[in-house]
Amino acid sequence: MAQRKKTSSRSRSSAKAAQGLGISPVLLFLLILMGAAFCFSSYLEFGDTEVPASAVNSFIDKDADLEIHYIDVGQGDCSLIKWEGAAVLIDCGERENSDKILDYLKKQDVKKLDIVIATHPHSDHIGAMGDIISGIDVERVIAPKVSADKTPTTKTYERFLTALQDKALKLTAAKPGTVYALAGKTASSMDKQPPKLEILAPLADYDDLNDYSVVIRMTYGDTSYLFTGDAETKAEKDILNSGTDVSADVLKAGHHGSSTSTSEKFLEAVSPDICVIQCGTGNSYGHPHAEILERLEGFGVKCFRNDINGTIIVYSDGDDIFVVPEKEQ
Repeated sequence: MAQRKKTSSRSRSSAKAAQGLGISPVLLFLLILMGAAFCFSSYLEFGDTEVPASAVNSFIDKDADLEIHYIDVGQGDCSLIKWEGAAVLIDCGERENSDKILDYLKKQDVKKLDIVIATHPHSDHIGAMGDIISGIDVERVIAPKVSADKTPTTKTYERFLTALQDKALKLTAAKPGTVYALAGKTASSMDKQPPKLEILAPLADYDDLNDYSVVIRMTYGDTSYLFTGDAETKAEKDILNSGTDVSADVLKAGHHGSSTSTSEKFLEAVSPDICVIQCGTGNSYGHPHAEILERLEGFGVKCFRNDINGTIIVYSDGDDIFVVPEKEQ
């Protein structure tokens, strides 16, 4: 189990007070660490990567209200975001995962999807989407607007469009700069600032459907999360050139950890603490590529993978972030 903690206002205030008293911030930090041995709250404040299971369970039960489930769908992408009764599904893997995802949604008590995002029309991202849309109530479906010559004619895409037609749903084109705030469905959500999802891309017409991927940056409190679909280096460069904020605590690696994505400049700009790679065991593409794993390690990023860790769940209260993998590495 891994934990990521931002520098809190309390610790920043303590540092200022230390300067006023002539105490070295380093000495103050050491004194607080000593106190952490006796004080659970201090342990949470300055913990780094490993915490007791009891602490994680307590955090999940009492504090965490945002959940991001990076569902293991083999060689494909599928992420479920939950907050105070609201739910967003980003991609859904190949069609063979349809029953698995619908069962997963049921177990998570998700009766309606407020937003479904099809990052781009490749089967490892939208293969099950027709069945998902047919099998659960959906309010909005977002997808990239691709050029006419790139519009797929596959049966997978036809099933997707047929499901939309049967539900009288219209596609919402992914427009960069558009922000969607989740509407909580619980009494407690009324007093909170909801998670916000901002569309960052696609920004142009491309030769490769991967670069049409809808890229989303979600913010909640002081935490942030980046979902990149299969966006490759060309799309990453366009995003960086746009000047938009791509920084994120948690990055979903582009294109299943392929060397065609997660460029050094992009990774430097995102500066994540945690990276999730959605790929299948023994896939024929060799994902994730060694080059990307080495790059992530070089940047000090903690990496979780579906092929090793199974389904990966991120919990947050807008300040702390805990990552709970189905299987330990």
